[in-house]
Amino acid sequence: MRDNQPMIASKLGLSPCAVSVLGQLFVEGPTSDDNIMSKAGRCDLVSAGLAFHEAGLSSLTPDGVRLAREWDLCSLYARRDRRWYLKVRTNTRPGGAAVSHSASGAAVR
Repeated sequence: MRDNQPMIASKLGLSPCAVSVLGQLFVEGPTSDDNIMSKAGRCDLVSAGLAFHEAGLSSLTPDGVRLAREWDLCSLYARRDRRWYLKVRTNTRPGGAAVSHSASGAAVR
């Protein structure tokens, strides 16, 4: 089974709230305390070394960005997290170029 992120999340001790905040910070970037989805989820990410909280702003660490970027697309689609799904999908190719395929099978940018 390709969906190993829930296993990674459980090994890191991430709650469902932390996973939601991971997606929020990945999509929105630095986020103020007033706009964070879950302060408890943010604390889980900070404890795991995936985010930091300073001066009322929360942001992902490089490890947090890496985890969010490598999250399985099928899992994101199942979560119905469209913004996270689209950001990961468009950034899977170097340079962020999205590639689709024509009817003949040729790559089209």
